[in-house]
Amino acid sequence: MKMRTVDDILKGIKKADGHDNFLQKFYKNIRQFFIQRRKRRKNAEKARMFKKINHIPWTKRLGLIKTRKTIGNFYKQHLQSLQKAAQHRKIRIAFLVNEASKWHGGTLYDLFENSNHFEPLILVTKRITCYDTTEEFNATLSFFKNADGHVECAYDSMDNKFLDLKIFNPDVVFYEQPWDIEHTQSVAEVANFALTCYTPYCFHMLRSECDYLELFHRFLWKYFVESPWHLESYKDRFKADNCVSSGSLHLDKYFSKKVPSMDFWKDISPTKKRIIYAPHYTFTMQHRVATFPQNGQLILNLASMYPQTTWAIKPHPNFDYSVVANGIMTQQELDEYYAAWEKYGTIVGEGDYFDLFKTSDCLITDCISFLADYFPSGKPLFHLRREGQAEDFNDFGKDIIGTYYQIHGNAELEKLFSRVMIDGDDFMAPQRLERLAKLKLVSDETASKCVFDHLRKELKIP
Repeated sequence: MKMRTVDDILKGIKKADGHDNFLQKFYKNIRQFFIQRRKRRKNAEKARMFKKINHIPWTKRLGLIKTRKTIGNFYKQHLQSLQKAAQHRKIRIAFLVNEASKWHGGTLYDLFENSNHFEPLILVTKRITCYDTTEEFNATLSFFKNADGHVECAYDSMDNKFLDLKIFNPDVVFYEQPWDIEHTQSVAEVANFALTCYTPYCFHMLRSECDYLELFHRFLWKYFVESPWHLESYKDRFKADNCVSSGSLHLDKYFSKKVPSMDFWKDISPTKKRIIYAPHYTFTMQHRVATFPQNGQLILNLASMYPQTTWAIKPHPNFDYSVVANGIMTQQELDEYYAAWEKYGTIVGEGDYFDLFKTSDCLITDCISFLADYFPSGKPLFHLRREGQAEDFNDFGKDIIGTYYQIHGNAELEKLFSRVMIDGDDFMAPQRLERLAKLKLVSDETASKCVFDHLRKELKIP
C-alpha cells in the first residue's frame, strides 16, 4: 500500500463553507513543522561545513605540510632567479581576475605599467561555480577590455577549457579572490613557476575561518592584508608567516583627484538626498547576514514616502541568484521588484562603485566589506542586523560599526531614517569622524604604493 503524504491528506480534505476546517489547519501545521525542520537541518549542515573549512583531516595533514614546504622552496628559487632577471628585463606581473565587481587592482596596475621595471597584464578567467555562465564570462571580459590595460583570456569559452597560466610567462601572479578557482590555475599549481600574491577584494570585518584559508592563503608567497591589526591577528590565530600590512587597495579610490561621476543617479538635483541600498546575499549559508526578506519591501516603501530622495540599488553580485535559489522570490517577482525601483532610482551592477559612494549622502546595507569601504566617506550608514549571524565582528570591525546606526527592526529603520536623513539630525557624526581619524584607514600613502614598493624591494629593484 502506498503511504500517503501530508500533501495527499490535505488534498483529500474538503473545505467547509469556503474556510479551512480543523483537520486542514492541523495538517498544514504538521507540514509547516517538517518543512521548517528540514530547512534547519540543511542550514546547520551548511554552517558546519563552513565552520570546518580549515579543518583538514589528520590523514591529509602530513601531505599538506610537505606541499607547503615544497612550495616554499619554489618561492625561494623563483625570488633568487627574478632578482637576477630584474637587472636586464622587465618583470611580468599578471592579475588573474574572474569577476568585474571585485576588481580592485586598477591603481596598482597603473603603478606597474608606469614603471620601467615591470610589465603588467590582466588574465580573465571564468568562475567554476553555478553563478557564472559563458555570457557572464563574456561580460567580464568586455569590462576589462574596455578598461585601459593589456588583457588576455585565460579561459577558452569555445572548448570550455581553462588555460594553463604558464603559457602567459608570468613572473608574479596576483589573485583577485580566493574563490571559484579552477585547479590548474590554483596557487598550488602556479607556485611551480611564479610568485603568488593576494590583495583582499573585501575588507575583513568578521572573525572568520575564511580570513586565512589553508589551501589558499597558506600557499601564497605574499598576502597583503588591510591593517597592522589584521597582520597580528592572523599571526596569533593562524601562525601566518606570509602576511604584509599594506592597507586596503579598495580604499585607494578615496585618493583620486578626478571629479566623481554622477551617472549612477537618476536625479542629480542638489536638493535631493542620494541614498544607496546595498543588500547582501547570505540568507542561509556562510556569514548569514542578509536581511532582505525582512526589510526589502520596507526600503522600497521609504523611497516612495520621501520625494526629496533619489536612490541607487547596489545588490551583491550573487544577490539575484541567491534570492531565487532560496525561494525568497521567483525570478518574475525579483524582476517586478527591480521594475518598481526604476521610479525612484537606478540599479547599479558590475564595476567600480566608489564614485557612487563619494556622491551619495548615506548607505543602507547588511553587506560586510561595505561597512569599511564606506567609512572614509564620513557619511551616515544604516547597518541592517539580523539574529543568527554566523560569525561575530572582529575587534577592528567593532570599532567601525560602533559609529553606525544599528538597525534591528523595521520600526527602528523608519524612525532613524526619518530623523537622520529627512530631518538632518546626524547625531552620530562627531563619534564617526573621531573614530575615522583614529583608525587611519586612508593614510598619507596608498595601499597600492605599499604593495608596489614591497615587491620592488623583494626583487632588489632600485
